[in-house]
Amino acid sequence: MISFAFTDEQEAYRAELARYARTRLLPAYRRRAESTEFSWEAHKELAALGVLGIGLPEEYGGAGADSHDPVTLGLVTETLAYGDVNVAAAPVQSGLVAAQLAEGGSREACERYIPELVAGDAVSGIAVTEPGSGSDAAGMRTVAVPVAGGWSLTGEKIAITHAMCASTMLVYARHPGSTRSRGISCFLLPMDATGVTRGHMPGMGCLPLGWGSIAMDGVFVPEENLVGEEGRGFASAMHHFEFSRSALGLLCLGAARASLDEAARYAQQREAFGQKIAEFQGVSFPLAEHATYLEAARWLCYRALWARQVGQPHTDLAAMSKWWAPQVALDAIQAAMKIHGNLGYSCEFPIQQRFRDVMAYLVADGTSEIQKRIIARAVLAKTVN
Repeated sequence: MISFAFTDEQEAYRAELARYARTRLLPAYRRRAESTEFSWEAHKELAALGVLGIGLPEEYGGAGADSHDPVTLGLVTETLAYGDVNVAAAPVQSGLVAAQLAEGGSREACERYIPELVAGDAVSGIAVTEPGSGSDAAGMRTVAVPVAGGWSLTGEKIAITHAMCASTMLVYARHPGSTRSRGISCFLLPMDATGVTRGHMPGMGCLPLGWGSIAMDGVFVPEENLVGEEGRGFASAMHHFEFSRSALGLLCLGAARASLDEAARYAQQREAFGQKIAEFQGVSFPLAEHATYLEAARWLCYRALWARQVGQPHTDLAAMSKWWAPQVALDAIQAAMKIHGNLGYSCEFPIQQRFRDVMAYLVADGTSEIQKRIIARAVLAKTVN
């Protein structure tokens, strides 16, 4: 019998985080979203709630490696995004960076860097995209030249979350002479290393996430900062993206749920032609339609995370979650804006801000076109005799 129920522990945690999202995050969402400053106060509060330690070893301050649970991380992300879609990106980033470091980092690197990430004292980033290789991540040109005691990194990375506030960065670079996915390794780069420069790339949304670029000119990285197996970093990155793609889908859906709830409340208050506008099918039917789409996309994301948790193949499910859920969320937010009329477009209300923040995820972590290529490959493979 298939069960769609969360555990009692997950439900209790969700309820705690839902209260926090509504009472602490939501009231100040617009104020935080309008600033390019990272929300350290909220980030530290997430640490106190245990969000940043899920699935990480206890010896480094985490909840325990045995508690590694993609479904719980997805539930946390969705719940927090109801209050602030930008603050809610933290568990996704932790799943990408801290988990990868815990799995493949040296003892020295783990002891030095994971505790501060779990405590919320620092944030890290992941640097894959380059000016000439966005969707084609295997076409990266940043090189890691072996030198005495480590490697020398040279190249440029762009579109990096936390570029402006991270103290460390997971940088993917290829060994000289290698091509495509072969020869790519992952390195933990301290951002204060000699030869590193940052550049800010603010967009139309997600301002507190500090998107930007980094340039490396012969930056030395010691041997103990290699993360994972040398020359096999690309496969590791893709494996972790299969978590983040589903989690980011839930991130967008959590934000959309908040907008749809706001639209439903407004529709029951606003009157036109002598009655509440919720009584008009032109208002109530879009609410019904988008509630259905959100629910369907939500369970697709959780199906992908469940498959990851039990060790089943989920590459195509993660890709489905990544291209469809953000689009469903964006459509729902747009419908909520229209129900509010001119107020939905006003900067005095949070709906327009969510629209701009969620739109970023149509591109981040792989465009919808790339996700559809992944899905189509899986579909075609199943039909081969």
